[in-house]
Amino acid sequence: MKNAKIELRELRTEREMNTNHDRSHYQIPTKNNIPKELFSILEFADLLRNSPKLLHLPKTGQCQTVMVLPGYGTNDIIMKPLRLYLKFLGYNAIGWDLGENDGNVPVLLEKVKNRIQQEYQKSNQKIYLVGWSLGGYIAREAARENQDKVFKVITLGSPVIGGPKYTAIGDLYSKKFAIRLDELEREIDERFQVPLEIPVVSIYSKKDNIVSWNSSQDIYSPNATNLEVNSTHLGLVGNYEVYLLLAKELGQG
Repeated sequence: MKNAKIELRELRTEREMNTNHDRSHYQIPTKNNIPKELFSILEFADLLRNSPKLLHLPKTGQCQTVMVLPGYGTNDIIMKPLRLYLKFLGYNAIGWDLGENDGNVPVLLEKVKNRIQQEYQKSNQKIYLVGWSLGGYIAREAARENQDKVFKVITLGSPVIGGPKYTAIGDLYSKKFAIRLDELEREIDERFQVPLEIPVVSIYSKKDNIVSWNSSQDIYSPNATNLEVNSTHLGLVGNYEVYLLLAKELGQG
């Protein structure tokens, strides 16, 4: 028993060292970058132009449940086109049914964990989670505590490392919830002490004008895959390349 405790302590120390890397090189978007998100309209137009190609994709879904989580300040409405696409592919795509993502992560996290348990009980099968921006972070953390009920998590431009500190609106988020970004970053790092063993896919873009693309890459989880696309932050929910990747990643199981 003593040796087991020593090994566990050493394992925790190793993980703590792994999450204590230099982030001074992270490219953090500023508020001046946000107007560039208007270019997302071009991505939605490109998606419409390529929609006939999407209609010819293999329907790989077999009614597996895919819960789609919206980003900060948005709700299920903005994710509806993506859900319709996933339904076309054969999945039981559902919203999170929690209204607006107001950014109150502790409260929303508990609600999403309950939603995961409810959906799992309905089919007795593991579900998929797809989350955009903060919705993706919440999806990962809810899955971290329900790894026996979640098959895979796919995030779109989510600050999986460090949280809001590495976003263009970090200061606004800090003021709204009266938190210190450095302290929150440490809390987020500590959660990695319970590793995400299930497959996690982080889709990110270096043209993201809201979330640092560096922080959108999971470099800690053992079964993490990071995939780069050419997209704005808002465009991630209506980007043709993202839609292709979702079909591929969900189809792979």
